[in-house]
Amino acid sequence: MLKLSISNEMRKKNISRYKLQQITNWNYKRINALYFNRIKYISLEELDTLINIFQCKIQDIIN
Repeated sequence: MLKLSISNEMRKKNISRYKLQQITNWNYKRINALYFNRIKYISLEELDTLINIFQCKIQDIIN
């Protein structure tokens, strides 16, 4: 199972789940799955979007 830690990056950038949903236009169910690390896969496009939003490296969000 893939381990993501976007909640830490969201706290650092002061981005709520609602705000992330507004920025990405992803549905809230997907945002929650990412936030609570309840995903089985993530697309490269999604990873790229998150890295651009948080201005971080891939290793900052994937453990």
